[in-house]
Amino acid sequence: MSPIFILDDSPVPARFGVTASLWASQLGLPLWSLRPDFDRDFHDSHQHVIRAGYCVTSGLCRSDTLLQEVTDPTQLPTQDAVVVLSASQMQRIAMLQGSRLHSLTRHDRLELRDDNQTLLQLVADDYGRWSTFHPQSAGTLLRIGLIGRENDHRQVYPATLAALGDAATALNLRAEVHFLPPASLSADLHELNSLHGVVLPGGASMAAVAGQIRVAEATLSRTLPTLGLCLGMQSMSTAAVRQSKGFEQAIPAEVAPDAALHSFIAFEDARHRCGVLPFTFSGLPAAIPEMHYNHRYRFNPSLLPQLAASGVKISAKTGDIVEGISLPTLPFWHGVQGHPELLSRAGAPHPLFIAFLLAALNPPA
Repeated sequence: MSPIFILDDSPVPARFGVTASLWASQLGLPLWSLRPDFDRDFHDSHQHVIRAGYCVTSGLCRSDTLLQEVTDPTQLPTQDAVVVLSASQMQRIAMLQGSRLHSLTRHDRLELRDDNQTLLQLVADDYGRWSTFHPQSAGTLLRIGLIGRENDHRQVYPATLAALGDAATALNLRAEVHFLPPASLSADLHELNSLHGVVLPGGASMAAVAGQIRVAEATLSRTLPTLGLCLGMQSMSTAAVRQSKGFEQAIPAEVAPDAALHSFIAFEDARHRCGVLPFTFSGLPAAIPEMHYNHRYRFNPSLLPQLAASGVKISAKTGDIVEGISLPTLPFWHGVQGHPELLSRAGAPHPLFIAFLLAALNPPA
């Protein structure tokens, strides 16, 4: 059997490989990707962590058969696989044997076609999850704040929004997501007042950190359920450290390398901790045996006394690396250094997102 090449015309990272992922699953074949480039500068276009220990295009985050993403066509398999690549790169595989299919973006839907017919037609729901049908939102309404621009969550890194959808569907809830761009948050953060919960996501844009820290500082004194993921957890930890007198200017080194006080510092051996690793926890509200990681910075161990003084506890760690934090005095205030959203699937939501929405659904009296 020869490979099936899918030429994908998606102009945004979040849609790249969506039809190929579903087609590979239907055929029971492994999925490979020839790494695409995009015309615009998308900070998180290649931020999906895979078990092989590197990051691939974010639109592949829902694939269960993805094996590798490569940059050289000679590294692609010669049989029994689905291979997705940008339509603009079709000449790079001109000499390779295999059938060609076309993944086409049609504004509000995606189509997979051969030369004669449509093989798949997909539509997206409110959470950016693509499927052959469009389920209606139902159940109790929750207003959830998600830090970041809507276009970034829908067009660049779709996993966090999709994970919220997986949990909401499983709980028969309707999560109305309010996107909160960190650069345009109000001085008094009144945007938080009407919310049932807020998520501080990960990301590669350091411009988001100041706004995330402000939100994290505000939630330290509220009962608003708060979940931080990777960069979001770093913002929460920094907010906690800043509660100690003399430490109000703490900032991650990745944001301000020349600052006098760093809440997060690079690993001494300059490692890039990337892949799926075991996760040992003690204070989180859900069993999480493993976690996707993608970080080069760690909590500054010299600031552990200030973290403790804020009341924040370490809820997960690997050796002396802080993996998770919690504030036990609040109903739900948890952050993890990893990316639990990448393990979430429709019908199998991640337990941390389930716990977050349950906390949002059942606020303290």
